Amino acid sequence: MVKLSEVPAGALMVCEIFHLFEHTGIYIGDGQIVELQGTGLIRSVSTGRFMQNRSGEELLVACDSRGKPYANTSAAERAVSQIFTFQSYDLISNNCHRFCVHCLTGRSWPVTSFFDLRQVLEQQLRQEIRFERVQLYR
Repeated sequence: MVKLSEVPAGALMVCEIFHLFEHTGIYIGDGQIVELQGTGLIRSVSTGRFMQNRSGEELLVACDSRGKPYANTSAAERAVSQIFTFQSYDLISNNCHRFCVHCLTGRSWPVTSFFDLRQVLEQQLRQEIRFERVQLYR
């Protein structure tokens, strides 16, 4: 388990949607996550709002094999620079996973699923990614 206070800006955050799908966003610090909403709006939300109206009660962070959160300060900068902009959202071809991969790598990848996102990141990092639960409160 990783304390939220130990999650660096630029980390990939994940929660479940009704136990069928995953929702991803980029952590920017101070309990805020930048997400691509289904309306196409890119916005910054609290960790609680990120998980609201979704079935997952756990927030996860992408970590290296030792359990240390993987973070990229450029990812946080890319995410912040897009707040209050719109994208043409599509559940398959332009979703939250594609947004996050672009923030993390600086490139557009043909990512359609959480599985694709994980594969691209593992290829780019040349290491396995594991997801650790985030402790939100003391």
